[in-house]
Amino acid sequence: MTNKNKTCAGCFRTLSDATRVRIIQFLKTGGEKNVNAITKPLGVSQPTVSHHLRLLTDAGFLLRRKQGKEALYSFRDDYPCNGCGVFHAPIRT
Repeated sequence: MTNKNKTCAGCFRTLSDATRVRIIQFLKTGGEKNVNAITKPLGVSQPTVSHHLRLLTDAGFLLRRKQGKEALYSFRDDYPCNGCGVFHAPIRT
């Protein structure tokens, strides 16, 4: 995780995209999923979802776990928020 994402500004910069917020909301309520399981309900292309998953994982919002050839993603409940506590409230879109 980069230093900028340990601040409220970095957190909100990462969350400034509606697709990323929808991915977090989906994983927060639905548990661990692979890319295809995220792509279908959100109605977004697989390359787009993969791009956003990488950004969210790099920023520390998601955990990525390999299972064979597949990658599974989940919301990181212990996200190291050092400021506003945005993840203690429900996410609304």
